[in-house]
Amino acid sequence: MSTDVLIAGAGPSGLSLALLLLRNGLSVRIIEKQSQFHPGERGAGIQPRTLELYKFLGILPSIVAISSPAPRNMRYFVAPDDGKPPRISTLVQPMDDTPDRPMMNARLLGQNIHEQLLREHILANYGVQVELDTELRSFEQHSDHVVVHAVKTVGSKPVEVTVTVNWLIGADGARSIVRKQLGLSFLGESPQMEAVTGDIHVVGDTLKQDPINGWSIWTQPDNATPLIVSMRPCMVPGENLFQFFMGGEKLDTLKISGNREELVKAFHEITGRKDIAFGKLVWMGLWRPNIRMVDNFGKGRVFVAGDAAHVHSPTGGQGMNSGVQDSFNLAWKLALVHKGLAPQSILETYSGERTPVIASMLNMTTELFRKEFGAKAGQRQDFHRGHELRQFGINYRGGSLILDEKYTDKNEPVDPYRSGDDGTVRAGDRAPDAPSLTYLDADETVVTCLFDVFTTVKHTALIFPGSAGENFVAEVSKTLREYPSNFLKSILVLPRSSTKLPSPLTDMTVVDTEGYAHMNYAVTEDRPTVFVVRPDSYIGALITSGELGLRRYFSSVFL
Repeated sequence: MSTDVLIAGAGPSGLSLALLLLRNGLSVRIIEKQSQFHPGERGAGIQPRTLELYKFLGILPSIVAISSPAPRNMRYFVAPDDGKPPRISTLVQPMDDTPDRPMMNARLLGQNIHEQLLREHILANYGVQVELDTELRSFEQHSDHVVVHAVKTVGSKPVEVTVTVNWLIGADGARSIVRKQLGLSFLGESPQMEAVTGDIHVVGDTLKQDPINGWSIWTQPDNATPLIVSMRPCMVPGENLFQFFMGGEKLDTLKISGNREELVKAFHEITGRKDIAFGKLVWMGLWRPNIRMVDNFGKGRVFVAGDAAHVHSPTGGQGMNSGVQDSFNLAWKLALVHKGLAPQSILETYSGERTPVIASMLNMTTELFRKEFGAKAGQRQDFHRGHELRQFGINYRGGSLILDEKYTDKNEPVDPYRSGDDGTVRAGDRAPDAPSLTYLDADETVVTCLFDVFTTVKHTALIFPGSAGENFVAEVSKTLREYPSNFLKSILVLPRSSTKLPSPLTDMTVVDTEGYAHMNYAVTEDRPTVFVVRPDSYIGALITSGELGLRRYFSSVFL
């Protein structure tokens, strides 16, 4: 087989998965049924947790360079506009970066540009291009391979293509062929609402690209029938481009979505703002809310991710981000299994870990949707985004692949979306950053941080020796050397008071000069502890027993 993994779908989920697998040394093909890449903004909010993951993937500088801060406030106008100043409501409260969370605030980047950046990185670094006009039609799964049948349009003629691969991933959207042929359920609801959305240029300065107060909303607060018109600045340099959203039970959305003239006419009639002139329409389409998720994220050698596995209201800006996190959870497990280093049963934890997280996310975004769109007159609430939507609290506590020797209460309730933000640091949580770490390199002192140490291709064992000192380090290091060195590295973290030389037993020795590592991981300088950070930068194990705990954890990961 010339290709290890075939990915159907070239959105952020499929592209980030492709980049992760390529970095792990697997060969990948990416097919996309559309004849051209989508031109629209769509899901534009990149949450802080996703920014962290993109740092580990090596693309964060590119993301930051072409993105902008997310809008801070919403301007609420009455529809039709009565000429009074808008009511200003806070959408999200900006927060200062901290040593353990160096990226506290979301960024705004149109999905079209986001996808283009991912494609460019994949092509530049691995020579892989997305194959457009190629639609997956069916597949047959066998014990050691998958046969995929697709149709590629060449010129104007359909050409049948058959590909044999080791693994198939369906990142092919809400109407996923992969999901349907796997026989996965997609249960949920479809609220009765329809809207028109898209991107359009505004002529002049009646609406401006203001990153703080630029998002404008027109509503009819006393109308029993929900009605909303939204104009969000896209913050594309040199363009006065806005993403619009127009919805309401009495709107003829089919007519409005028919052409640009009907759209502009409806906007002027609803808002009363005929002073706002429009330029080029980039794209437009109908939107209907769907709130659904699969009962299982895969079977055998075939898996689903992103919208193929879960769809929901856009309220909260969680969807695209959740799809990227699907990919991070799956990629390292799939790579180890493919290389014969991990049991295939580890792939079952992809579904086991992501299912409760997505279920919690659906509940949260659905609640926001009903408050903002579905409530009766006088009960609808302003758009507001809480701290949990930054996704720092997402966790896999209590999972079958997680080992925690410090917090051992199996009956303690866990919120998959919020518990990781409860002030403790446990196995299953996001691994915190820690700056101001120093190490010697050719007799020169170098300053680094844990986020520069973590990698998407290896587990990282953070060894805090405590009062046990060299004996604990020797025991842990000897045990770690029993596992594949290409997929595991060890970091000795010495307290700032230490005068010890770098240990020859570990891959790296750092001194916690400001105490951030000990503080952010809630480790005292006298207690020996090992944190094993997975390639998706979640804590797989919190170990206090040394050798015994390491063997227990890695017995579930490596063969």
